[in-house]
Amino acid sequence: MNITSSGRPRDPRIDSAVLAATRELLLEVGFDQLSVRTVATRAGVSRAAIGRRWESKAHLVLDAVLGVTPDLTPFDGADREGWIRWVVTGSSELFRQPEVRAAVPGLLATLRDHDELRTALWRNFAGPAAELLPARTEGTGGDTDTARALLALGAGAAMFLSLIAPSEDTDEMRDAILSILLPGAGVG
Repeated sequence: MNITSSGRPRDPRIDSAVLAATRELLLEVGFDQLSVRTVATRAGVSRAAIGRRWESKAHLVLDAVLGVTPDLTPFDGADREGWIRWVVTGSSELFRQPEVRAAVPGLLATLRDHDELRTALWRNFAGPAAELLPARTEGTGGDTDTARALLALGAGAAMFLSLIAPSEDTDEMRDAILSILLPGAGVG
């Protein structure tokens, strides 16, 4: 979600300080009370420095909790079953992080009204992961529609359990979700 422009190179220490301050403040004050001004003060940078890097508070928070680009390394060398297992467990790990739990309600409200941000989030995070779903059989192409559906189901279940039913957010529940998803995706 990070925006770039021409000019002198950005100082990565500023990015790191701002993202760390954002995560800290999410835990302390939550999404609604978080302000770019407070993040700037905590990070020891100017509001302008933040404004040059992120076009809104939502963009900043998304980068702080998700990263600027998706980490696709867990999919390296994964077969179809491993890919699906990582979607379920990785989504669960993400939504159990305290700063993510603090950010999600406010982000959902913001995303509801910002089509371009919602589209970019889906395209930039789901798209690359979906392209890595191994095909059901050797020599056939991947199934992007199935991959996107599996991402929606895995991430949606993780978000629901984390926010709505945290007492059900267990290894047993993840195993039950996998027992439904794997056969439906042609595994096992």
